[in-house]
Amino acid sequence: MSGERPGLEALYRSELRSVYAFLWRLGAQESEMDDLAHDVFVTAARRLSSFDPARPARPWLLGIAFRVFSDARRKRRPTETPSEAMEDPVPGPEASVERRQAQQVIRRALATLPEERRVAFVLHELEGLTPSEVSNLMQAPLMTTYSRLKTARDEVASAVRRFQLIEQSRNGSR
Repeated sequence: MSGERPGLEALYRSELRSVYAFLWRLGAQESEMDDLAHDVFVTAARRLSSFDPARPARPWLLGIAFRVFSDARRKRRPTETPSEAMEDPVPGPEASVERRQAQQVIRRALATLPEERRVAFVLHELEGLTPSEVSNLMQAPLMTTYSRLKTARDEVASAVRRFQLIEQSRNGSR
């Protein structure tokens, strides 16, 4: 898509999996994934004329996905919580039991983070965006983004260790 504005269909085909994976990592529930992805691409269609084709499409689209997800969270009833048993929405070969357990631990660890740190972590660590790109997408100062990333890394590592200890104690008591 170098220098040429992508068509919505091409954008949808090339980025749908990324949008689903990003929403899943943010903690979207399985029951809302299709609606959220739909809203992302409807918004992208409305804003396509403002997209700068000299820039990569994925960060632009993930920025839209972040805002759609955030809006949905604000509208969600406070008693609802993300499903821990959700399957990875990205199709692929059958995952091993160990990989599935690791994904569940990471998802649970991410769910413990406040939204701003979770989004920064997912965008940078899992989606590969630079801190500067994350700052732009989240409309936050660069130093705030660095702070969010450092704190999120520490919190995720701590949560993973905690969940692993819990799992070990469960397995040891059988």
